Amino acid sequence: MIVADEFLKCCTASLESNFGQLSYEMINKIKTKKNITDSSNINDLKEFIDILETKLIMFSGKHKATEICNAIRTNGIPKTADVAEEVKPVDMIKSDELDIEIKKFLTTRALPKEADILDYTKFLALKHRGNVKVIEKDVIEKVKLHVNSGIKKNTLNKEISRFLERYPQPVKSDVDDFVKYMNISKLNIDEKQVREELEKERLCRKFEEPGAFPGSSEIDQLVNTVKGKKDKEAVENLMHKQGLSYLIKDEKGVSEKSLTEFMDIVMPSETDMKDALEGMGLKHLIKTKQ
Repeated sequence: MIVADEFLKCCTASLESNFGQLSYEMINKIKTKKNITDSSNINDLKEFIDILETKLIMFSGKHKATEICNAIRTNGIPKTADVAEEVKPVDMIKSDELDIEIKKFLTTRALPKEADILDYTKFLALKHRGNVKVIEKDVIEKVKLHVNSGIKKNTLNKEISRFLERYPQPVKSDVDDFVKYMNISKLNIDEKQVREELEKERLCRKFEEPGAFPGSSEIDQLVNTVKGKKDKEAVENLMHKQGLSYLIKDEKGVSEKSLTEFMDIVMPSETDMKDALEGMGLKHLIKTKQ
């Protein structure tokens, strides 16, 4: 028998060192989607951890999220012989298999429409003899992560470009200030990634010939279009019109929270950023937004 309290305590303890009191809120949110009781089986625990890992990627990046959740898998899942995994019918694709399928799908569709996602879900369901609704939920979640990651990467690249135009050979304090600046942008990009991407671009500029400016990608075009809208209602209408409303939906449909989170990624508040930079003594970075 699985003792739910022990499993949930393990999950919370594994998060606390990174997220503090926020850990309890994270666990409670996951419980609303996948509750764990003493009658739960190992499959339930694994599904709970998979959902948690997906959410953590948004806060800490894929590497850290995987590290935390692997520790939970090792320490939180019982290994005694009397706890058996439930044998389920084929109603979903394993996470690693789905990742491979989604990567193939996204190689030709950087910004898929809802109709494309629905058709691809049906294709996967037929191919793997799976449940359409279960697969659709997983596909949409992974596509959203892909699109949001693309938006964040594009934003990071543009900010790095602006920064290096002002500081072609930045000293450590300049780089540290830039990292602080990115930390308050609500993009939740891992600090290690910011430093690595900045250094890679600095070295490319130093040793390689300037290349032709790349054409605007679908994600770039979406970001530029969203930035041209005045309010949330206009953005919501745009997303519906372009068949991209899945990016601003949660399990119950389009929500204020999901729409706000999407807009924070695409266009964080200039006023909030300015106030935060001034409060941190980084006024010299405000000009990078002009």
